Amino acid sequence: MDLSKKGRVPEMKKGAALLAGVLAAAAVLSGCGGQGNNGSTTSADSAAAESTTEGNAKASGEKVTISLLSWNTDEILGEFIAGFEQENPNIKIDLQYVPPVQQYVDKFSVLAASGQMTDMFYIAAENKQEVISKGVAEDISDMEIFSRIDPATSATYGKDGKIYGYSPDAWIGGIFYNKDLFEQAGIEKEPETWQDFVDCAAKLKAIGVEPYLDDADNVHNLAQDLYQCSVISQEPDADVQINEGKATFQEKYTEPLKLWYNDMIASGLYSQMALGLNSDQVIDMFANGEVAMMHGGPWNIAMIEQKNPELNYDIFGLSDNSGNRVLPGAVNVGLSVSTTSEHKDACRAFIEYMARDENIVKWQKVTNNAIIVEGIDYTMGTVFEKFKGDAVSGSFYLPQIVWNNSSGIYKEFLSGIQDTITGADTIENIPVRLDEKQAELSQ
Repeated sequence: MDLSKKGRVPEMKKGAALLAGVLAAAAVLSGCGGQGNNGSTTSADSAAAESTTEGNAKASGEKVTISLLSWNTDEILGEFIAGFEQENPNIKIDLQYVPPVQQYVDKFSVLAASGQMTDMFYIAAENKQEVISKGVAEDISDMEIFSRIDPATSATYGKDGKIYGYSPDAWIGGIFYNKDLFEQAGIEKEPETWQDFVDCAAKLKAIGVEPYLDDADNVHNLAQDLYQCSVISQEPDADVQINEGKATFQEKYTEPLKLWYNDMIASGLYSQMALGLNSDQVIDMFANGEVAMMHGGPWNIAMIEQKNPELNYDIFGLSDNSGNRVLPGAVNVGLSVSTTSEHKDACRAFIEYMARDENIVKWQKVTNNAIIVEGIDYTMGTVFEKFKGDAVSGSFYLPQIVWNNSSGIYKEFLSGIQDTITGADTIENIPVRLDEKQAELSQ
């Protein structure tokens, strides 16, 4: 997550395209079927249908109500719905909000199983496998907006060239740092490699400052970031290989985990106090200058600045020792059209309305996320401004979205990292535990 390409994954755009191809067989991330400015596979008829969806919805004159099972509240979507209904007086949107994550996923599953799915719904990492495997969503890959989104990114909610959800934004994370504490420690620039990061931590500790902390539920952050930078940057399909039984966690995760452990845990640069902290406490410590660095995302900005409006801070993305960088991040939840809807044109018209440039910019102001659509002129107004290019190029990743048995694997991964911090297990055994958990959950 940087202003320049220095320190990024080399040729990340090509890497994203490679990722789209290799994940096609994994039912997780796949190519988008060539829907772009070049080599479009959309037929003339479907293109014409695409361009006249809104017109058809209006021209029919039929008054319809489309139901939307919503991940977002009326406070978030209300302005957009009102604007759409004003332009389309014959279409009303019935927003049915269910709080995420688990309540929403449970409600979605009930509706899908009973054949009572709403006309539209949100697809997310937590329900996309069910959406795809059960054929709950319409393929919307012919929509023009996808020609402006990197294929690997738009394929987050797709399979075999089909796309089942539209999202214009993604959250991207990084490492917040206190610029004044860096200056006091004699650190003149942001770390550009993993070793630079370790050296920064050592200099901060030397002046009596806690270098870096996570909360107890996120102590895996640095280890996971290092895996992404060192492995995913070179093998975008590494986690897919594990899913397909062509590789193991031991083969892909052992080396970055060992490097993290030796440089941060064994060296004493990472404090066990993290295991007793919650996220609010870590933010308090960062805002008050008690810790110099913390992992975070756009959702932390408001609380940091509320607690200390004068804090002099910035953000950087972690890199491996070769300068390769793949930032933590994921595409936001996406709008989908139900295959059982009797008002598909109206549903598509709403997506097209949300996909207008001016509405994408308005949406960004609501989410504070980065826009993944090419050609949008906007300002984030936060330290995340430097990561706008990474969002468009798809230079972000989150293994939890790719893993089969993601919930179980994630819990084992977090538990294993916690155990290594306390000394209850060795770092070498964590990938072994992940392979064993994968085998158990795959039975």
